[in-house]
Amino acid sequence: WIYESIKLLVFYGLWMGLIFAFDAFAQTQEQRQRLLALQKSLAEAQLAQLKAQLRPHFFFNALNTISALMQVDVPRADRLLSRLADLLRATLQWGDKEITSLRDRIHMLELYAQIMQERFADRVSLSWNADSAALGGAIPALLLQPLLENTFKHGVERSRDAVRIEIAARREGELMHIAIRNSGSELGPDRKDGVGLRNCRERLSVLYGDAAQVQLTQLPDAVEASVTLPWREHRT
Repeated sequence: WIYESIKLLVFYGLWMGLIFAFDAFAQTQEQRQRLLALQKSLAEAQLAQLKAQLRPHFFFNALNTISALMQVDVPRADRLLSRLADLLRATLQWGDKEITSLRDRIHMLELYAQIMQERFADRVSLSWNADSAALGGAIPALLLQPLLENTFKHGVERSRDAVRIEIAARREGELMHIAIRNSGSELGPDRKDGVGLRNCRERLSVLYGDAAQVQLTQLPDAVEASVTLPWREHRT
C-alpha cells in the first residue's frame, strides 16, 4: 500500500508538473506575441512619424520653387504648377503605403526632377540608369526624395557650372543597390547629416535593421549617396 501510494504521488507530481510546464509555456508565448505586437505598433508609429516629416518638406521645396518663378517668369511657373499637380495626384494615387516598387519611386523622382529642372534651366542635366531587373523591387516610400533634393541643394544651387545628376539602380543577388550622384559639390571635413539623411537611416533601421544602409561617398568628380537594402519583390 505504501509503495502504491508513493507511485501514485510520483505520477501525480509528474502530471501536475507537465500541466504547469505547458501552462507556463502558453503564457510565455502569449507574452511574446503581445511584445511582438507592441514592437510592431511602435515601429509603425515611428515610420509614420518619419514619413510625415518628409512629405511637407518635399512639397514645400516645390512650392518655394514655384513662388520664386512667379515674379520673373509666369509661363514657367504655370508649367511648374501643372507638374506639381501631377506629383500630388501620383502621391494620392499611391496613398499612405509604406512600401512601393522602385518603378513607382522613380516615376515620383522624375516628376520632382522636372520641377527642379524648370527652376534651374540649363544648369542641370539628369540621367536615369535603372536596370529592368531592379524596377520590381520593394522600397520604402519617400526614401529617395531627400537624397535627390540634396543634390539640388548642395550641388546645383551652390555651383556656377552645369551639374550632372545620375540616378542608378541595380539588383545584385539578394541585394538592391541605388545610387544618386552629382557633380558640383564636395563633402566638407565637418559635414553633418541633415534631417533628410538621418530620416533615411532611421527608417531603414526600423524596417531592415543592420541589413540596410545609406552612405555618402566623395568620388573624384562627384558626391554619391548610395542605398543598399535587401532585395524583396514588390507585391501589390
